[in-house]
Amino acid sequence: MKINKLIDHKKIGNKLKLFFFSNNIGSGLPIWLPNGLYLYNKIKNFIRKINIKQKYEEILTPHIAKKKLFNKSGHLKKYNNNIFKITKKNKINYLLKPMNCPFHCEIYKNYKNITYKDLPIKYYEFGTVYRNEKSGEINGLFRTRIFTQDDAHIFCRKKNIYKIIYKIIDNIKYIYNYFNFNKIYIRFSLKDLNDKNNKKYIGDKKIWKKSQHIILKIKKYIELNNKTYIKYNEAAFYGPKIDFIIKDSLNRKWQLGTIQIDYNTPIRFNLKYIDKNNKYKSPIIIHRALLGSIERFIGILIEHTKGNIPIWLLKIQLVIIPINKQNLKYSRKIYKTLIKKKIRIIIDKKKKQLNDKIKYYEKNNIPIIIIGNKEEKNKTIFIRIKQFGKFGSFKLKQAIKLIINIIKINNKY
Repeated sequence: MKINKLIDHKKIGNKLKLFFFSNNIGSGLPIWLPNGLYLYNKIKNFIRKINIKQKYEEILTPHIAKKKLFNKSGHLKKYNNNIFKITKKNKINYLLKPMNCPFHCEIYKNYKNITYKDLPIKYYEFGTVYRNEKSGEINGLFRTRIFTQDDAHIFCRKKNIYKIIYKIIDNIKYIYNYFNFNKIYIRFSLKDLNDKNNKKYIGDKKIWKKSQHIILKIKKYIELNNKTYIKYNEAAFYGPKIDFIIKDSLNRKWQLGTIQIDYNTPIRFNLKYIDKNNKYKSPIIIHRALLGSIERFIGILIEHTKGNIPIWLLKIQLVIIPINKQNLKYSRKIYKTLIKKKIRIIIDKKKKQLNDKIKYYEKNNIPIIIIGNKEEKNKTIFIRIKQFGKFGSFKLKQAIKLIINIIKINNKY
């Protein structure tokens, strides 16, 4: 689908001073500006609060690792052409990480004598990963060479799986609805167990049969009232997965979140826990991302909203423009009232034409309050909130209540 330039996220990102790309730095490597980084961090904190509520523990892992780590996990063999390699004297020693999961396995392994009582263990990370994508495949924030996954790995027993996955599904549904993505499709991505020549996957048929039985049981009992379907040979190389696909306001489909059931990786890393009978058993790993890539999600959100980014994500949520110097006192009174309500607000005292100021802030989708002699005399406020179509004069108390209701509706994040 050819996208109108007016809703091209790269153009909008540049116009709103969110991010840009530089030929001197390289394609697929976004540079985040103050406005964009604020939005980026707000989305991270939104996910972080959900994770904390669900008792996930945040971790941080290195951006590079020895080659043998990815040999062990199987990523080097499966993604060899897409991995950035660090060479010394023509020998590959380290790789830029393409995935976070091997690091999380090493963290689990670092703890000794984990018992069934300790499970499930939930780690999450805003893990920056690197992919050596071909130049022709790079596309703004949709496909980059560096991106951050809202990644989590849950180490658990089989009896934990259903409860954990149903909760993740609830969280995903909540998040997508919060961002006004209301059309959700769920793809159950499986391996074709009858395809004996498929070298895309690791592990034996018995293990895959076990994990896919769980996936199909989840499909049967899922109660999201959304379209669900099965796709064969779209599984991760280590296990079947549930992919969450949204349809945006331009009627395009995007895969965002994913849940993956993995019996194979714990075996490769020799991960163990002690069961009730004091025997060692391998945990199961549930891989989980709610948004997928934060960069890609922002690109999709920008085009979905046609640049009208939700006010709660803006660094500046409201601007007061006094027409004259004598209107400053009244402007400061309004400013103090709204700042107490935790609204991110500024007073623009720059010596510029009023129309130029209005054009600048409206172009950047920032709500405006205009204060002149008439407003001060009548104790009113002139409001221009483009996103909600709010224009006109309102009495002071009514105006402040209206602004608080509009802007604070999402400010809990």
